[in-house]
Amino acid sequence: MLRWRFGLRWRLALGFAVILALALGSVAVFTGKVAEREVTSVQAEQDRVRAGRIVVALAEFHATNGGWDGVQRFVDRVSFQTEREIVVIDAHGNVVADSALDHDGPRGRERLGRIFREHGSEHDRPVPPQFFAPIVAGDTLIGSAAVAPRGRGGFVPRGPMVPEGGSTSDAEPQLSRFADAVARALRIAGVAAGVAGILLVILMSRRMLASISSLTVAARELGNGNLSSRAAVRGNDEVSELGRAFNSMADALQDSERQRRNMVADVAHELRTPLTNMQGHIEAVQDGVLEPDASTMDAMHRQAMFLNRLVDDLRLLASTESRDFQLVVAPVSIAEIVTQVGESFRPRAETASVDLSVSLEDDLPMLELDRLRIEQVLVNLLDNAVAHTPPAGRISVIAERIEDTVRVTVADTGPGVPVEAQPYVFDRLYRVDPSRDRATGGSGLGLTIARQLVEAHGGAIWVNSEEGSGSRFGFDLPVADS
Repeated sequence: MLRWRFGLRWRLALGFAVILALALGSVAVFTGKVAEREVTSVQAEQDRVRAGRIVVALAEFHATNGGWDGVQRFVDRVSFQTEREIVVIDAHGNVVADSALDHDGPRGRERLGRIFREHGSEHDRPVPPQFFAPIVAGDTLIGSAAVAPRGRGGFVPRGPMVPEGGSTSDAEPQLSRFADAVARALRIAGVAAGVAGILLVILMSRRMLASISSLTVAARELGNGNLSSRAAVRGNDEVSELGRAFNSMADALQDSERQRRNMVADVAHELRTPLTNMQGHIEAVQDGVLEPDASTMDAMHRQAMFLNRLVDDLRLLASTESRDFQLVVAPVSIAEIVTQVGESFRPRAETASVDLSVSLEDDLPMLELDRLRIEQVLVNLLDNAVAHTPPAGRISVIAERIEDTVRVTVADTGPGVPVEAQPYVFDRLYRVDPSRDRATGGSGLGLTIARQLVEAHGGAIWVNSEEGSGSRFGFDLPVADS
């Protein structure tokens, strides 16, 4: 329950709901204020128009009747029809009609006019002069009138002519209903949008979180040692990219583990053969089957030398694959390295009746290299070439510049490397011909070490060969900027 409550899906839905509530609440408040202001503005305009019509009607009444006699009945009728409170005074300031008060003939009106002028306590609603609009006949002032909506507010200043009600409850019913309808519609729309938004977030997050859940399960299984575990990947979004990256990492880990197990098995196999041979020679000498002569000692010495070379190669390979491995880099002439290593192999090539030639392009640049390591790379390539080239064959060592790299190629006329074997020739302990004797076939680590050393320099090593037509092994080294 706690996991679901604090899960990503719940937090996404809750966060979206809060944001949506804030947004809709802000919109509702703003729209409500605008609607209220517009309703008030429309009501004020209606009040002005109706007050003007009432003033015009009073002027016509005065012109028709020749004075204000009988105006009280006219004001009562107009007040009932328009739902307005009306106060009319004549040109001398006397109240001649008031829709909210009872009158007892001219004396009553005179009394009310006097109270009105004096703002006495017997009159409970004196109207200040600024609320009265003039009633004119031609250019003659015949009186003034004050008009206000009927309600609790009474006469409240609203404009130069028309008073305003004290609250929105004084608005006409249809306008009040309009403001209420707007607010109610916003509340309904907010609730509906919130529910729809939360459902949409849940549905959209379901797919995303399904990928994350699959990735979590796969990561947990991978951590428990199941290197075949993979995450299910669907789509092209960021979570899918994360899933693909995880699967690539799992593939690399599984391949690394496979190589590690294969290497342990291959090293054990490589060590077992010479050790078994040495053990057999020693037991044969102990049993008197063999004499401890020079021939027997020479055979045991060859096995010991092979063991020693295998151990050295394993140590060097482990060193090149370590994060602490460092190159001693300095400006070096690649032409000088190729020449010296090539000349050092010439006696061995002549002994094997193999023609060895070295070809250098003019003006090869100086390179930032670890001289000892690059010499070791070239030695490994030449050692393989001499070992696999038959008598009367040829070995060519070529150094040339190709764009921003210097390429060193060792080409031979040996049996070549099958196409299906070329992707694996640089793997640990790999032999193209597994049946070759370890004394002639080497440890199977020379090309692996060469690849590690070249890549440590930022270069690349490659092979190009056709079975029966010889092989071309080479490496490219970058030319440093000036």
